[in-house]
Amino acid sequence: MDKFEWQATESGPRNYPMQIVTGDLYYHDGSGSLYVPNKATLDHGWGTMRSSHIVGPDFKPLPNRLEITFFSYTENQFYVGKFNLPYEKILAMFKEGYDAPRRGHITYRQIIVGVAPGGAVSVWLSGISKTTEVYFGQAEKADIDWRRINDNPKYSREEYVRLEIQDSLKTPEALESLKKNGVPVGLWSSYRTRYSWQPVFNGMSIRDRLVSLYYFNGEEDFLYTPLKPDIAAATRPIPRELRFTWEQTKIKGRAFELSFDEAEIFDVFKKLGGNGRAVQLEMRMQPLENNKLGFTVWLKNDKDAIELQRAQTKTFGVDDRKVEGAR
Repeated sequence: MDKFEWQATESGPRNYPMQIVTGDLYYHDGSGSLYVPNKATLDHGWGTMRSSHIVGPDFKPLPNRLEITFFSYTENQFYVGKFNLPYEKILAMFKEGYDAPRRGHITYRQIIVGVAPGGAVSVWLSGISKTTEVYFGQAEKADIDWRRINDNPKYSREEYVRLEIQDSLKTPEALESLKKNGVPVGLWSSYRTRYSWQPVFNGMSIRDRLVSLYYFNGEEDFLYTPLKPDIAAATRPIPRELRFTWEQTKIKGRAFELSFDEAEIFDVFKKLGGNGRAVQLEMRMQPLENNKLGFTVWLKNDKDAIELQRAQTKTFGVDDRKVEGAR
């Protein structure tokens, strides 16, 4: 019972295009390896899988080692790394599985390998509605033959890198930001900081009691409200996005998608949740004049509360009353 049906896939952050040159996840029993998809430009988002290659036997051993070579376009730099993965942890998580919303008990189906500027390497286990980080490591700078990326003499290395960055970032604003601010080496390690926080809802009943969470560190998870004591007390990374459905009546609801401004939410979490202090991310729905409703998002601890002014809200559904504050 140490073989499972899983695939290898890859990931890279938005606005900082990456490319895997070679990558292999080596089986714990020494019987071989499964390659990590390569050649594609990785810029879909940290923790978001890029490729799906169905190769090898359906059921195979889990890995205990990763070897990888990759290229960071915004740094014009190669990296190499050899990492020992936490096999016992990976095995336990595959065996235990989890209860996915509306799917019953299932287990993970992908192992995602993420690479980022500065040589950051993450490994996640991923399945329906759930992605969990199991390893984070640091690769080393290396001098690799440029022809491993492009052997077409029509383009110099500098021109090829420039064109790839331009194609990946797409907008003049993103290119200008990169030029002005540079590459934030160390950012992906900082995403891993965890806080003692939980979502709470004021003036709203949540349909199916289900909240979907997408974190800056690439993880994805779901919670059922009200939280059980052990779940409420758990630490979590800072959320990038949060989704839920406000149950207005038994047959009518409005879906909410909240996305958070990175600089704002990291600053507020640091102010209110530092030193292990428990905080709540509160979604408030309050009645206003003229049969309208006001929706705001706050972070609060036992003494202070700060409204997240730059949280973006999208709503979907039918409601006779307009929701103010859903920017």
